Amino acid sequence: MILEDEPVTLPTRSIEYGSYVIEALETGCTFKLNGNVINGGMITNLPADCCAEGPIYVDRTGLHKAIVDDLPPQCAALTLTNINVQRLTVEAALTGNPEHIVHACAMDPLTSAVLTLREIREMAAETLEAEKQWLPQFEGKDINPTPTIEIPADVVRAEVPIDPALAIMARFGELAE
Repeated sequence: MILEDEPVTLPTRSIEYGSYVIEALETGCTFKLNGNVINGGMITNLPADCCAEGPIYVDRTGLHKAIVDDLPPQCAALTLTNINVQRLTVEAALTGNPEHIVHACAMDPLTSAVLTLREIREMAAETLEAEKQWLPQFEGKDINPTPTIEIPADVVRAEVPIDPALAIMARFGELAE
């Protein structure tokens, strides 16, 4: 017989959620997890249509979100920076507008912290070129080169205090003279 060398017992379950979710759906035995779902009010200070991770329980009737309420404002603000990048990325993919790739990269907190806008534009153009076979919506479209603003050599920079309020006060003093 072909199956005679096959084991008759199942291996121990992995930590992956799949089998537990299926078991809960089939048996009604509740399984709780943290899962990624359309927010839909689960986290009240994030957009309803974004994907959010939160507490979920599964039973015979399906998957059910628990309401988290508001995140602390600083956490919501940080999360929104990522949601905005994701939305711009989706916009680029749906419209085929390569400039939206640049917009998404420029809004990414890490990218904008380490690259200039010119470097971001160059990186996005190089990435689009390298990945073009998988991105047919951008065929024949390029990221626009943007001219670099050059400051003439004879321009004298203004001394500006670090504190903006002091800078305003200093300017008012100049205007009053």
